[in-house]
Amino acid sequence: MLQVPRLDGDDYESIFERAKARIPTLTEEWTNFNAADPGITTLETFAWLFDTLHYYMNASGEVHRLKYFKLLGIRPVRREAECVLALEGPGPLDLPKGTRVYAGDISFETVESLRGQANRLTALYLEEQGRRVDLFPRAGVDGGFAPLFSPASPAGTCLYLGFAQPLSGRVRLYLELAPQPRTPFEQDFRLAELAWEAFDGRAWQAVQPEGDETCGFLRSGFLTLTLPEPAGTAEGCCLRCRLVKNQYDLTPRLGRVLPACVRAVQTRTWARTEMFVSDGSDVLEPDFQVRRDTLISVYVRREGEDAYTQWAGIHAGADALARVELPAVSGRPRIRFETAPRAGDRILVTALSPQAAEMAYLGRTDGCSGLRLDINAENISALTLALVRPGPDGRPVCRLWHACDDLMEAGWDDCVFWLDEQQRQVVFGDSRRGRQPEAGWDVWAVELCTSRFEGGNVVAGSVTQPQDPMTGVERVYNPAPAAGGCCRKTAAQLQTELDEKMTRPTRAVTAEDYRAIAMATPGLMLDSVAVIPMAAYSRTYGLPDAINTVVVAVKPRWEQRLPVLSEVYRRAVEAQLERCRILTTDVRVVPAQYIGVSVYGRLWLRPGETGGRARVEAVIRAAVETLHTGEYGRGVDCGRLFSALELEPCVQRVERLSLEYIGRGGGKNEHGDITAGPDCLTYLLETGIEYM
Repeated sequence: MLQVPRLDGDDYESIFERAKARIPTLTEEWTNFNAADPGITTLETFAWLFDTLHYYMNASGEVHRLKYFKLLGIRPVRREAECVLALEGPGPLDLPKGTRVYAGDISFETVESLRGQANRLTALYLEEQGRRVDLFPRAGVDGGFAPLFSPASPAGTCLYLGFAQPLSGRVRLYLELAPQPRTPFEQDFRLAELAWEAFDGRAWQAVQPEGDETCGFLRSGFLTLTLPEPAGTAEGCCLRCRLVKNQYDLTPRLGRVLPACVRAVQTRTWARTEMFVSDGSDVLEPDFQVRRDTLISVYVRREGEDAYTQWAGIHAGADALARVELPAVSGRPRIRFETAPRAGDRILVTALSPQAAEMAYLGRTDGCSGLRLDINAENISALTLALVRPGPDGRPVCRLWHACDDLMEAGWDDCVFWLDEQQRQVVFGDSRRGRQPEAGWDVWAVELCTSRFEGGNVVAGSVTQPQDPMTGVERVYNPAPAAGGCCRKTAAQLQTELDEKMTRPTRAVTAEDYRAIAMATPGLMLDSVAVIPMAAYSRTYGLPDAINTVVVAVKPRWEQRLPVLSEVYRRAVEAQLERCRILTTDVRVVPAQYIGVSVYGRLWLRPGETGGRARVEAVIRAAVETLHTGEYGRGVDCGRLFSALELEPCVQRVERLSLEYIGRGGGKNEHGDITAGPDCLTYLLETGIEYM
């Protein structure tokens, strides 16, 4: 039996009774609630209309709900798992894009090429104020990490990396760093200013990084450098990272440094499409891997033409205009043109696996609107179609059709289709939503990839089996787990995501809004936040009051017990709140103040009590400490602490008790209590208890 979901639990009776119950609050004159009253009849009519609307809302299916979610900015996306592959061997290395490596029966393919001489790290040490610390025995050994620049490291501290072979040109290093408990952040986030240099055999030469995915040793990622020619000597190469400005909140810890790494995604490519722009040469070497039995077609589109004409491929005859040279086993193909394409011409190269030849052909168009064609593939992660037919000169011509999420978003002339995964069909447009293909075109899948999605999140060290031998490589593995793979979310999961999104504040109105937005500042590690009206803050410190100003006190989560808010932290939180504040409200970010409380007194412990002093210490600490609880402005009540100690079973009698403090924002009243400002946290400084 079909279960109709209920988006709203109201029915006719509940709607009518709720509306009728509001009558006395709206008008005192309306006292007749019988069915004969015209007003009651009107309410019954509207209740019936409302109930009818609820019926149609509840009749919405999965497709309708997904469209509603899309309107709210929530899309049921799915992604392939990604990982980094490390290569070891004598070299030289030459891996084209699309090189396949397996983890059991799970296929991973490289998304970029790798060329260069094999290398390895031979030295790693830190030099700080003339003192050298050898990090090589700890970094990356048995999964270990070596500490680098600490928050106290002075400017000029240097990290040295030595390599077995000279480095030159564009160099990519994968740096493995210990995870840090930071909020997610973008590539432009930095905590320290670093200068990279390379030794050319005579002096240190400045090197400007092309890209630093680590964001200055904050997370694992690739570091890309362009080195002078050559960098190093015959004995090797040395790189230096010099600390220019230090604002680290946590000591970064470095693991493995891998000079030969490449990204890979969990996918299985059955058909591949690559696009090129001709430079007028008669030879084209596409940078992707193919096998000896791969079926390759080459199409060229000249300026002013709307379709590609086949120059070589499975449908080309003896008069082909290009010749495809395939590798002996696997490698890069080479295309030789009989007549070189003109500069600026578009070249389309398709590579089809022979195992997918039948899968790639979908059928022929019939000219009908909303054409559906079956596709014999599951878990498709990428799909591009080519419509092929003979051209005026007898050579096949093709037009590319791309996948879209929803045909309702397509224009009338867009060459797009929609993949119906449940029915395993591709759906074309009707010339209102997407172009309607003409009759007589053969439909081929020229780009077809499948994936395991969430099943591709394999553990570290499992991607180790190359499909074909790799030039200069003895070992390949993934140093970190593959991550990021996820299946398409269901409507129920999207509903949960929507609920979280709707409850997440985007405007700073209430104190809780300010607190949540500040705690979500990208890249930071925050322990607690206090939101204080300017009037209360001004009374504590004798400052002039400011209308519509909110003070936000911030305590970072650093290695120090009493962390001080750095300028980079203050600016980041201020910028985060500035985007979300109300127009008429000003925000002032200040560091949290710390008040050290000392407790003095005399008490008697009961005879025979063991561990009594530890329990007394625990009671005092619980009454004083707010450093880790985030209770700003609580202070310490001397009378309550006195009572808590007397109620402790191990304490026989408390003779006297007194409190003292140090720190800005604190105070002491006539009762001996320690008061704290609204931006203050207390901690136990000293316990001077005399035990009798």
